[in-house]
Amino acid sequence: MRNIWVVRAGKGGAFADEFEKTGIAAIGFSSRKDVSSLRSRDAFLSELTREHPNMKKGRLVVWASQLYRFVHEVQEGDLILTPVTDTREIMIGTCAGPCQYDPNRQGVLPHTRSVTWTDRIPRDKLSGRAKNSAGSALTLFSMDEHRAEIEAIAAGQELGEVASAGSDEGPGLQLYEDVRGQADELISDKIAHMDPFDFEELVAALLRSMGYFARRTEEGPDRGVDVIAQSDALGLESPRIKVQVKQRSQRASAGDLRNFIATLRQPDRGLFVSTGGFTREALYEAERTPSGRSVTTLNRDEFIELLTQHYQRLEPEAQAMIPLKKIFIPVD
Repeated sequence: MRNIWVVRAGKGGAFADEFEKTGIAAIGFSSRKDVSSLRSRDAFLSELTREHPNMKKGRLVVWASQLYRFVHEVQEGDLILTPVTDTREIMIGTCAGPCQYDPNRQGVLPHTRSVTWTDRIPRDKLSGRAKNSAGSALTLFSMDEHRAEIEAIAAGQELGEVASAGSDEGPGLQLYEDVRGQADELISDKIAHMDPFDFEELVAALLRSMGYFARRTEEGPDRGVDVIAQSDALGLESPRIKVQVKQRSQRASAGDLRNFIATLRQPDRGLFVSTGGFTREALYEAERTPSGRSVTTLNRDEFIELLTQHYQRLEPEAQAMIPLKKIFIPVD
C-alpha cells in the first residue's frame, strides 16, 4: 500500500512551479553534503547539530526527523502532494525515484526526488479535515489518515463519492473542521476583494491589536512603505517597523523585496505582506537582508491566521471591514 506525503515547496510554495517544471520534490535543512548514507534519526540529528551549532535542539530534532523520512521512508510509487499557495491549489504526483543530493542546489532545497506530476486540484476539493491537515507548517508530513479521500481524488473521483466513508471522529469535530476550512476560504475571498487602501488599514489595525502603535502612511505615490508601526506612542523607541502591503494575485518578486529593503535604515525592521505570496527569489532576498535590517514576509494564509487569532482585539471599525462571527460547536 503506497503512502501519501505532503512535501512543501519552500515558504508559501515559492518553488512549486519549479517542482512541476523539473519533475522533482525537494527539501532543505542540510545543504552541505549528501546525507543518504546516514541510517538513523540520531545520525541525522548529529549531522544537523554539527552544521547548525547555534540552532535550538527542539527545532533540529524536527528537521532531522523530516529529512530522515524524505531520504528513507518516502518510497517510489508513493503519492506526493505539494500545496501552491498563491493559486490555492494542490499538485498531485507520484514519487518516481530515490533521494538524490544535488550540489548545484546548495542552499536551495538540495535533497530531491523525481516526481511524475499528474494533476493540480483546487484546495476546495478536499474536505475540511483534509484541507486543515494539508495546511500544517511542517515541510514534510504524512497524509495517510486521509487515504481514501486522496486516492479517490487522484483517481478522478468526486469527493462526494468517498466523503461518507467511515470516520473515527465524532460528528461535532467533523463539522468543526469543515466549517473552519470553508471559513478560511471565505475570509480569503473577502480580502481579495477589499479596496487596497482598506486592506492597508486592516494591516495597521491588526498590528495595533498586537500591541503596536501603527498607522497607515498618507496616500500618494508608492514609496514602498504603506504602514509604520512602533512600540511606543511617541515613536521614540527603536526599532521602527516599516510595512509594505501588496494586495494582488501575483507573487511578490525579488525586485519588489529589493526596492522595499532599500527604504529601510538601521535600526528599521521590515514587514512585507503579499496576499499573492512570494517567489523563491523574493524569499531569498528577505533572508539575505543586510545585518541590522531584517525583513519578515507574510503571505495570505499567514495573515489570515494572525487575523483570526487577534480578531477580538481589533477596533470596531476594523472588524466592520471584514465581519466575522464566532460559533460554538459541541465536540466529543
